[in-house]
Amino acid sequence: MVKYTATEAYKSTENDYVEGINSPHGRIALVFGLLIDNLDKLKEKHPKTDFIAFGKCMNSISILSQSLDLENGGALAQNLIELYDYSRRCLRTYLDTKDTHKLEEVQEIFENLNEGWEAIDPMKNKK
Repeated sequence: MVKYTATEAYKSTENDYVEGINSPHGRIALVFGLLIDNLDKLKEKHPKTDFIAFGKCMNSISILSQSLDLENGGALAQNLIELYDYSRRCLRTYLDTKDTHKLEEVQEIFENLNEGWEAIDPMKNKK
């Protein structure tokens, strides 16, 4: 009984601590936030490369790509896959050339996507 209570308390605390992790929409929002934060870190360190932030950006884009439902998502899912692939290429180009315009372009893409994602938040629309 005590073990069950401790486990439930831990899960409750963990979910309270990371707001949004308890829903698929919230988890994607967290990935968008992580990606945008790490793009900021890359820009702050320029011209040096923060390889940890770079890796987190690339991983975040991969997570977003893998989260798409290509069967049911139709043209929207396909367009997002292409946009994510383009963003990955821009980040690799930045790594090679240190062209900050590539970082800014990727950041603008994901800030716009994040804004749209927030607009369709089912929790906000229930209120």
